[in-house]
Amino acid sequence: ISGKESIPVIDKKAYLKLYKEIYDKAVSSTIMKKYHDLGTSGNVLPLNTLEALPTKNLQTSSFAEASSISGENIAKNYLGRRVACAHCPTGCIHLAALREPYLEEHYFYKTSMIAYDYELLYALGSMLGIKSAEECLTLIDTVEVFCIDAMTTGVVLAWATEMFEKKNISLKETDGIKPQWGNAAMYRKMVKRIITQPTEFYKAIAKGVDFASSKYGGKDFSMAFGKNEMAGYHTGPAAYLGFLIGARHSHLDNAGYSLDQSIMINEDPTPEKIVDKLIEEETLRQVLSSLTMCFFARGIYDIETISKALKVIGISHSAKELLQIGAKIYQQKFKFKFREGFSFDKLHVPERIFETKDPTGKLTKEFIRKGLEYANKKIL
Repeated sequence: ISGKESIPVIDKKAYLKLYKEIYDKAVSSTIMKKYHDLGTSGNVLPLNTLEALPTKNLQTSSFAEASSISGENIAKNYLGRRVACAHCPTGCIHLAALREPYLEEHYFYKTSMIAYDYELLYALGSMLGIKSAEECLTLIDTVEVFCIDAMTTGVVLAWATEMFEKKNISLKETDGIKPQWGNAAMYRKMVKRIITQPTEFYKAIAKGVDFASSKYGGKDFSMAFGKNEMAGYHTGPAAYLGFLIGARHSHLDNAGYSLDQSIMINEDPTPEKIVDKLIEEETLRQVLSSLTMCFFARGIYDIETISKALKVIGISHSAKELLQIGAKIYQQKFKFKFREGFSFDKLHVPERIFETKDPTGKLTKEFIRKGLEYANKKIL
């Protein structure tokens, strides 16, 4: 959608009043403080303490060197600046300043500004056993320079490392490179080969870990859900059900990881209750995404605020009506997916998630199976 026309404000007085309310929430309350201060990289240490931080292809759920790639350490030693999206006062985009000396020139340095957040630090840090903030940031920079997806790349490299460890692939497939946990230099070389694709193996992993594992094996530790590489949350069954039933198979579809930490750890809800809550949350998020609202600001834009914001530009929908629209969007997305061949029965759930301890202690095949069966009936 493009154009030059503006949307007229129907009630200017109400617009100014509501604008001030939203602005004050953003800058004067604590709602956005997390995102401004450390950003999502502040999740590294809490998730590690919880033993929910995927490490070395989820062979374990905690990382001994987590403090080195934590938001606290990077902010203290490398944070160069914060920037914001247009018109946003939060400034949640954190850029690390990495100063690297030229090898043959004294007193000359290259300073790179590298954007980082939790998902990058997980996928290109703990997931690969990278122990140094500098090495993690350098690997992030390499991935960003080639404009490839960071989470996909990290998960694919983690799978390839374990495949090499288990001798399921050899130097022939990796073009002479020996992938090894914590060896960022080797991973940078592999990233470049994902682009140049000198072997059939690199052509395969360039298509994602689901495709690569279907060709080379290792499905049990191929960490993808709905063919989408996993996000950095081994928090429990709600997170994985969220990945599986989300319209995009994203952790941000429905925030299942939050349900694990708020409900699953303390209570014993049924799979059906968890699925209901996941769908309820995703219904709201369909409204947010359709209005191009930042999910970080979801604490500001509750459904009542959205209703009021639309009203001042002449679009009248009650909170109830907006949620009904969100539910319809969610259903329409799945209708499209089903038409194109998607089926809950075809979803692959890697065995690894059941092998590695999770904080709830309730992550079982039975829980996931019942949740998927219920979701299938409810969404259809």
